[in-house]
Formats: sequence, C-alpha cells, structure tokens
Amino acid sequence: MSNNRRPATGSVRAVIFDFDGTLTPLTLDFSLLRARVEQIAREYVDQDIIDRQKDQYILEMIHAIEDEIDQSTASFRDRAFRELDRLEIEACRNKELYPYARAVLSYLKEHNIRAGIITRSSATVIRTVFPDLDQYIDATVTRDDTRYVKPDPHQLRMAVEALRVEHAAAVIVGDHPTDIAAGKALGAMTAGVLSGRCSRTDFVDAGADHVFDDIRGVIGLVSSGAVRAGGTQR
Repeated sequence: MSNNRRPATGSVRAVIFDFDGTLTPLTLDFSLLRARVEQIAREYVDQDIIDRQKDQYILEMIHAIEDEIDQSTASFRDRAFRELDRLEIEACRNKELYPYARAVLSYLKEHNIRAGIITRSSATVIRTVFPDLDQYIDATVTRDDTRYVKPDPHQLRMAVEALRVEHAAAVIVGDHPTDIAAGKALGAMTAGVLSGRCSRTDFVDAGADHVFDDIRGVIGLVSSGAVRAGGTQR
C-alpha cells in the first residue's frame, strides 16, 4: 500500500456505499425473509399487530413488534435477527463482489478519498461476501450498530462522522431510493446505481443528484469535481 496518495479531486472527500445491489449482486428473497420473521412474531403477538406492519420494511417491522412485547425479554428480536442472518448468509453462498468493485475502491484509496459502507444487513453477512473489507473500507455501519437504518439518515450520519468529513463532502451511492432519501435528509450528495432492481426513473423521482449504470461512475464523479442535480451520467 503506497503512502504517496494523490490529493482528492473535486469536492468529494468520502464515498459511502450501500452493499447489496451496489457492491455485490442482490440475491436476497425479501418475501422469504419477511415470511420467516412474521412466523416467529406469531409466537409473541397477535396477528393484528403483525398486520399493522404490512407497509414497514422488515427491520422496522421487527423493532415495531419488539416495542409491543414485554421489554423484559429480547427473545423475539434476537430470534428474528438470527434468522435474518441465517437466511442472508445462505443467499450469499458463492456470491462475490461485482468484478469491478475492488478496482473502484482501490482508486478511491489511491486518491485519498475515504470509503464507507452503510447497510441494512449485518456485519457477519457482509464479511461473508467481502472478507478483505478492511483493506478497502474505512468505516462500516450495519444494522448491528443502530436500529435507525436508512432511509433514516442516522445510519449515514454515523458513517460520515466516523469518516470525519463534512456532510456536503460525502456522496452516498446505492441501488435503492432509500439510499437517496438518507443522503438528502443529511445534506450529502447522492448517486443511484442501476446494478440493483431500480430504474433510472426511480432515482430521478427520488431526487438523486446523479444516476450511474454501476459504481464505476463514481470515478468520473470524483475526478471531474462533484456537482449536484441533473447528473444522469452513464
């Protein structure tokens, strides 16, 4: 690893990535994850409480149901998260990062631009796919670290503070509008990537500053100087 890194260009001082669908293919079956969590929840609460969470994301559903349960026990939450870990690790079997991911991360490191990951997955899950993460990533915030995950900006704020950059000097890159929502709420730059399941229109509608085919677009963003809005680059 060279100590003679070139200074960062443009106004970007840190790039914070989502994980699934952004750095690695999206292989999760969210319907299966939700069904298993609901199956566990039925041992603790009535169906009407579960039904009230139908519009919530899975993690928010777990915490909402936990709030309905006697706080003297964390059994439901612990069981739910263990099951999520099991299913997510199973879905990650033989999965790798996108073939260009390490090259992009190396470019950032060589140019003294800090890199982070925020994810709704656990540290165990992402390290299963990315065992050499510490060679490339300066800060990681997972669901293990906070219950307030994206689209709540708290998780992104934790990453930005760990990277020691100003909010406006960070760009969050992700494959879902929740990534864009978190970035906009915090005042960071935002970039959507089309390597997951969302379309260019989804990101434009979410107000993304930039839209790229995949994370390789970040290299152009940091090398040419970052600007906000209208950057539907390829």
